[in-house]
Amino acid sequence: MLTRKSLARTTQVLCIGAAAALAQTALAPAASAAVLPVACSQTALVNAINTANSTPGSDTLNLASGCRYALTNALPAGVGLPAITTPIVINGNGATLVRTSGTFRILTVNGGDLTLRAVTIANGNATGSSVASGAGGGIVVTGGGSLDANAVVITGNRADFGGGVSNFNGSTSTVNAAVVSGNTANVNGGGLVSDGTLNVAASTISGNRAGGAGGGIANIGTLTVRASNIRSNQATTGGGLANGVPTVSGGTSTVSISNISNNTASGNNPGGIYNNHGTVNLTLTTVINNTPNNCATSPTPVPGCRN
Repeated sequence: MLTRKSLARTTQVLCIGAAAALAQTALAPAASAAVLPVACSQTALVNAINTANSTPGSDTLNLASGCRYALTNALPAGVGLPAITTPIVINGNGATLVRTSGTFRILTVNGGDLTLRAVTIANGNATGSSVASGAGGGIVVTGGGSLDANAVVITGNRADFGGGVSNFNGSTSTVNAAVVSGNTANVNGGGLVSDGTLNVAASTISGNRAGGAGGGIANIGTLTVRASNIRSNQATTGGGLANGVPTVSGGTSTVSISNISNNTASGNNPGGIYNNHGTVNLTLTTVINNTPNNCATSPTPVPGCRN
């Protein structure tokens, strides 16, 4: 039987227990974001990515200003850097990530979320990469991951698909204020290739080559290009932009306030825009001086393109 005195003691015990539980909760370490300085070496960068991947929070890696991170196939998997599997911000501070030996792409985003700022991605080769081999010589985004690349230079990279960047179905990539130049795809998408969601803004896509379709960009997903230049790229068809490829119908490409010019295709294929049963929307966009024509021989007409 509970008396008034025993009730008071029970209440006191419960209060003490609750207070102790609250104190333990308050003292428990929270999963907080870390800011990690990264010394100018491949080892330091590998360790920093591994550390960031080991925590669920968004960690920030600050690269050494102006450093040239020379990457070799030093990891047991035969790649230069670990895949990114959690939210990570890399502040490049003008640094360069460059492959100097071995065969691997520079950055792999596999289910993680990468924010990349002010860095150059150079000389990657996706042929020997362990994840999505042959796709994305500079960067691949797969596994439902995301890429937000700002003020980056992606140059001199090589792959079968997406010499510069390959963005897979279910993933999202945004390229803003970037230069994507001098990249090569043996098949499609010399600069960029996507069957997911790809956004390009205030960027220059130039001097890229594809053995198949889309010297600048190849898209079979959802592509948005705004205030950008796609120029001087080469491909068998769709020197500037391929919305779809000869074997797969295109997705939707929306291009506004942009310029698609001086791109080249082989034979009688369209040098500007190739559209294979997809949708291309042009708004305040100039498509001119492409060889052998701008869009005239595209299998599906491109509304608003002067041939």
